[in-house]
Amino acid sequence: MSTRLATLRPRASRPRIARYAAPLLAALLLLLALAPGAASAHAVLERATPAQDDRLQESPPYVEVLFNERLDSSASNKLRVLDSSSRSVTSAKAERIEQGKGLRLALPKLKEDHYTVSYEVISADGHPVSGAYVFTVSNPPGLPDSGSLDPHEQIGHSGHEHGGANDLTTQSFLLYASRIVYYAGLLGLVGLILWSLQRSAAPAVRDAREAAIGFAGKFALCATLAYTALSLQNLAQGEPLSEWGRILTQTTVGKLYAAGLLLALAAPLLRGLGLSARLFWAAVALFVEAWNGHAAAFDPISYAVALDFAHLAAASLWAGGLVLLLLVWRKERPEAGRFAMLFSRWALLSFILLWATGVLSTFVFLPSLGYLLYTAWGTWLLAKAALTLLVVVTAFLIRLRLRKGNLPHGAMLRADVGLLAAIVFVVGILTYQNPLPANEPLHYHEMGTDMHLTLRITPNAPGDNAVTLKVWLPEKTGMPKKTVLRLQPIDRKDVGFIEVPLEPYQDDEIDDFPEFVKATYKAQGPYLPFAGKWEAQIRVTDSKDNELVKSTTFRIY
Repeated sequence: MSTRLATLRPRASRPRIARYAAPLLAALLLLLALAPGAASAHAVLERATPAQDDRLQESPPYVEVLFNERLDSSASNKLRVLDSSSRSVTSAKAERIEQGKGLRLALPKLKEDHYTVSYEVISADGHPVSGAYVFTVSNPPGLPDSGSLDPHEQIGHSGHEHGGANDLTTQSFLLYASRIVYYAGLLGLVGLILWSLQRSAAPAVRDAREAAIGFAGKFALCATLAYTALSLQNLAQGEPLSEWGRILTQTTVGKLYAAGLLLALAAPLLRGLGLSARLFWAAVALFVEAWNGHAAAFDPISYAVALDFAHLAAASLWAGGLVLLLLVWRKERPEAGRFAMLFSRWALLSFILLWATGVLSTFVFLPSLGYLLYTAWGTWLLAKAALTLLVVVTAFLIRLRLRKGNLPHGAMLRADVGLLAAIVFVVGILTYQNPLPANEPLHYHEMGTDMHLTLRITPNAPGDNAVTLKVWLPEKTGMPKKTVLRLQPIDRKDVGFIEVPLEPYQDDEIDDFPEFVKATYKAQGPYLPFAGKWEAQIRVTDSKDNELVKSTTFRIY
């Protein structure tokens, strides 16, 4: 009997287990059903102030982003605003608003520019959300590019090579040669004039200086005439002489050439003029040359031109003093030794000023030092820097001999003059190179069995761009359900992707593919707000909810 009861006892408990198992199983199924929905939930940007593509007349007091759900309370939520140089406009921290659903960042007074708002947040359920968009304050001018530094563009003759031709033609060789000779005459003459400030100069030094000023004035006149004529011929591009007159009288470049010609005509008279007149001539000559260079294309112009002026003055002081030292050394060695002691001190100051102004000017011209590797201008600038280091070594060796009471070796002086000639040669070429690389329109095309696409961005430069996107899908798939274009700076990992607001348009180009249907989109706006390396990502969702992703990388300067 007991055995029978033992075997019957489990059977009696089964209805009770079944009674509890049913609701437990239902609850488990409900949790499983809800789990994917909870895992895929994330915060969505609902409102931004200023909004994407807003063009404001005045600086906004703050930037605000608001999401559809509460954000995580940790300090990992970030909101940044970058200018067109990709620099943060404020170091302030964003504050939480709207019961933790949004962030607000107070802004300083913003100048006219394109600004990138980048957000990186974590929603309350732990999901990261990031993105970026662009708004504009006022009507910012375009950033300096290679075209703005081309004299042909400045006088209205576009489409000509300038400073970047791979083949050295006879005309370009003569132009480079005349520029080198012109620079040698300008730096030498201005430098000799600056050494006129040495009132206590020995008779040997004074006589050598005055004779050199007389010769340098005539040399500068001839060099300027040749250089101006060849430059006008290059700018006119075969047009009649009347075009020379238009350039000289109606363009900034031409007016600077005309001013240089007038100064050159007065150069042979400098030997007979007083110190004040000489210094005035030298100051105007350096100012005209500084204004006629790359510096005038960059903002702030006064700062850039002042740096170039100081750079030229320092180079002139060193060049004129070195020429004068060599002339005195050839005639009267003991006096050359005494002058060398004075010259070495001023040469050191000149080189300190040259390096300081050179580095500061480079940062004015280039967004970063990495740009030195992108152009011939950067290569020649590095060569110039290497030559100046050799000059410093040579000057140090000469200074050592002078401190020991010995005259400098003639070989050292000749080496120093040779390095001066090499630097003038490099500068003559350097000033005809473009410091900024040329931006080219992006044309990305890719074929595939599941999708063809074409992406065009014009001019593909920082600021406003026209975007065209074409997508071809197989006929059996049909038209795309959704097409998204995202642009993201690769160099800035802290900046989210910028989603370009694409609009469908009617395309008139004949570029159909058999058994494929085409969808076309366009957009216009500052969706590439700053220079750097970018990735364009195209995400296409077809009618069957399959997502096709293609991407390409490119660099804008």
